[in-house]
Amino acid sequence: MFDIFWMNVAALFAFVNVALVGLLIYAYVDSWRKVRSNFTASLTVFAVFFLVQNIVIIVFWYVLYTTVASDIVTAAAPYLTAVNAAEAFGLGLLTRSTWR
Repeated sequence: MFDIFWMNVAALFAFVNVALVGLLIYAYVDSWRKVRSNFTASLTVFAVFFLVQNIVIIVFWYVLYTTVASDIVTAAAPYLTAVNAAEAFGLGLLTRSTWR
C-alpha cells in the first residue's frame, strides 16, 4: 500500500511537470514567433526534450509496474518521487519567471 502511494505521488509530479513544460513550450513558441531569435528556438527545443523525458518516465514506469518489474519500481518509487518533485519545483520557478 505504501509503495503504491509513492508511485501515485511520483506520477502526480510527472503530470504536473508535463503541464508546466507545456506552458513553457507555449510561451517559448509565442516568443519565437515575435522575436525569431536562436535563443528562443533553443529554449523551445530544450522544453520539448523535457516534455519527451517526462512522458517517457510516465509510460516507462507504468509499463514496468504493470509487467514483470513491479518490485524494482516500488523500491525506486520514493527516489523517483524526490526527483520529480525537485523537477516540478524548478519548472514551477522557471514557468513563473517566464510568464512575468
